[in-house]
Amino acid sequence: MGGYGGGCSFALNIEILMERIYPSSIDEMVSEMEKHPDVYQHLKVFLRRETSTGVPDFGEEYLAVSPSGFGLYRINSTDYQNGRIILSLTEASTNKAVQYSLDVNNQHPSCIFIRWKDVKNMVFDECMKRNVNDNDLLELIG
Repeated sequence: MGGYGGGCSFALNIEILMERIYPSSIDEMVSEMEKHPDVYQHLKVFLRRETSTGVPDFGEEYLAVSPSGFGLYRINSTDYQNGRIILSLTEASTNKAVQYSLDVNNQHPSCIFIRWKDVKNMVFDECMKRNVNDNDLLELIG
């Protein structure tokens, strides 16, 4: 028995965590996310204005934001291997292909993706509300 009380419970929780390192396939991953949405809340890295399934639309542009910077990317495809979600992306200004890998067990993802169309719509709405010809803002949404 542990010195802090609840030792058996703690050991059991660790054992369960060790068994559930990561799902073995994309289908199992989706099933796990549906069964335990709170456990995988941290994987909701695709942000949109309206309610969505959390799955990005391929071909759509997203503003990727991380502590070290940001950039505009088009999402081409997703894959899942060994506990990692792998995104195939194209950088919008250079057309350079890149990959971003997301560890399903990392509670603090290094990047979030905001749908670019939503950013442009917010800027356009702000321009219309102000009824001012703000060329800098309008250039952003062009």
